Amino acid sequence: MQYTINQPIENIQTENGSEFAYYFEQRANKLKIDRYFSGVKTPKDNPEAERFNQTLKYEWLYDSNLDLDCDRFNRKLTEWLIEYNFNRPHETLDYLTPMEHIENKSTKIRSPVEVLPMWSAR
Repeated sequence: MQYTINQPIENIQTENGSEFAYYFEQRANKLKIDRYFSGVKTPKDNPEAERFNQTLKYEWLYDSNLDLDCDRFNRKLTEWLIEYNFNRPHETLDYLTPMEHIENKSTKIRSPVEVLPMWSAR
């Protein structure tokens, strides 16, 4: 992710799922990324991510992209993510791509701590 946005990542918000948590936490610590957690069983803490997960499932995964070959699966997923974030306009972002929206709003982005009640892993 850091490579695609060409900026350092200072913090990230995740849910409390245990899948891959150990490896994710190790990598976040190595990169000095503060990690914040959504409240347990409170999808309203992170509605954008919940909506993204729904879009990913219905527009990509359920569209015959499930592949047991990990390299091919990751390549297809990466291509879709690039299209989704860099090329595809989003209605909720006034028909900007997510990257255009971030570029336009970068001076106005607030820390997640100011927006939602969360606790840090550190």
